[in-house]
Amino acid sequence: MSMPRQPGRIFADGDRESADLLVEALRAPNIDHDVAESLTHPFHSYPARLHPATARVLVEIVGNRAGRGALIVDPFCGSGTSLVEARAVGFKAVGVDLNPLAVLVARAKTWTAPSRRLKQLREQGHALAGHVLAAGKAARRSTAEAAPMRKPKGFDPNARNTRLASWFAPHVRRELELIAGHLDDMRVHDAELANVLTACLSAILYKVSSRTSDTDGTWVDRNIARGAAARNFAQRVDLLCAGLVDLSQGSSNIPVIHELDARRLGDVVPDGTAAGIVTSPPYAGTYDYAEHQRLRFDFLGLHHRNLDIGEMGSRRSFESNPVTAQQNWRSALADSVNAIAKALAPGALAALVVGDSVAKGRAIFALDDLRDALTDDLTIEAWASQHRPMLGAAETRAFGDRPKAEHITLVRRR
Repeated sequence: MSMPRQPGRIFADGDRESADLLVEALRAPNIDHDVAESLTHPFHSYPARLHPATARVLVEIVGNRAGRGALIVDPFCGSGTSLVEARAVGFKAVGVDLNPLAVLVARAKTWTAPSRRLKQLREQGHALAGHVLAAGKAARRSTAEAAPMRKPKGFDPNARNTRLASWFAPHVRRELELIAGHLDDMRVHDAELANVLTACLSAILYKVSSRTSDTDGTWVDRNIARGAAARNFAQRVDLLCAGLVDLSQGSSNIPVIHELDARRLGDVVPDGTAAGIVTSPPYAGTYDYAEHQRLRFDFLGLHHRNLDIGEMGSRRSFESNPVTAQQNWRSALADSVNAIAKALAPGALAALVVGDSVAKGRAIFALDDLRDALTDDLTIEAWASQHRPMLGAAETRAFGDRPKAEHITLVRRR
């Protein structure tokens, strides 16, 4: 959830107690500045993630009537924000996302392991960083030979190298490839630890690249010192370990996270078994997760064909054919909401966070689309909307007299 510097006006309706709690959820990021830096939330950046302070309130709302150990589900889990909060208070959790990077990161952020494994994670991470630093010093000798680049299975090595070459300084690329190569070897005998450490590597990739940010693919000149990649990697391992130790104080429930389309939620969550759902579907026409993460996909060797094909509401789909894209978006949203309705237990609540957007010059009013998508099995318990600032003249023209807003809708399964 994108948070403006100046909080916008909030409007709410429905059950008074529930509506007040939704208002609290919208206000939480501007009041509680500690939540976003707690547990494993700061471990890995992720575009437009649900704000951890909002997720914390929403998990409390939907789980209020469920006992400890009840199942909380997030069908669009992204990097796992709501799953972290659900686990922290003792709920079982299931997350679904079509993005392989999101699944990798969410699993790392919610990893449940005994203290000896956490110790092993830290030791392996630091040992690997030390090895890379030593290799970097050796590589500067006149007799040293350049280490070969990795060749992830399923990726054309020449095409991969062409795509990556301009984004990393040669010495940075060598350090990163060496880390990744060791993780490839580790994965043969300890895939669990290798995958968590791969998430640590992913967390630093853009920081040592020439890419401006996760959402801005502009090339920028960065002077990255030798050894910086290895040191940043070790620091990220420490950050994750500290967060996992804090998270382990809550419960030992292991969140289960699936790389899956939200419309197929029923494949992993039997009908009527979810005690609550907290989720934020993609905002139509706002982001291209497949494009934003393509550099990570290429470097880490993550296969993303299903995401390229099935990403809901992507900006690129609206650029090519806005009318068809909006129809597809509404259809996909309806199918997702239908899957959510089936997963919920009778009487259980789902908190759905959606935001208005502009796609190819036309305003998309997310709350209207969400209400149109609701099935007869769902009834609106309450809703709250907060005005958001217009981003430039194009948004002002698109929205006209109607304000742009972010919304939380609380629905109940009949």
